Amino acid sequence: MEDPPGSGRYPEPKWVGMVQHDMVLFDHGMPRADGTLSPEQRPEADVNVEYQSTAKFADQAMKLAFFFRDANEKYAADYPAAVGHHMTNTDSTPFMDLVPAIVFVKASGACRLRRMDPHWHQPTDRYSTYSDKDFRLGLNAAQTTLGAIAQLAGAALKK
Repeated sequence: MEDPPGSGRYPEPKWVGMVQHDMVLFDHGMPRADGTLSPEQRPEADVNVEYQSTAKFADQAMKLAFFFRDANEKYAADYPAAVGHHMTNTDSTPFMDLVPAIVFVKASGACRLRRMDPHWHQPTDRYSTYSDKDFRLGLNAAQTTLGAIAQLAGAALKK
């Protein structure tokens, strides 16, 4: 908002939360015994929304994460959302003691390990590497986020 009105000045808004998407396309499951991964998205893949339970704003972040999970039920087409409380090693970590912070990640817990995604920080992390199912998982994360933010902003659907 312009403050004061007519001044042409737009002060920095008050941050109320941080939402990050971090590598949300690849969820092919745990490696097989021989170390290889399935070439396809696992059928039970989900949209993972995590917060850090030890953060200064953990209670608010938890509420935000569950709000986004509920938005997933309304707005996402294919993959359900799951909430976890071990957000770590992600770009939203520096924010977790400043504002409620959540992250959408490709898989929860141990599934985020580097060995679970052969494209993590590799030259193979490019458009042609991913399948339609991989992109569909990312789309569901975007549908969840846009639906939740629209709700938080007070937007409503008109029919």
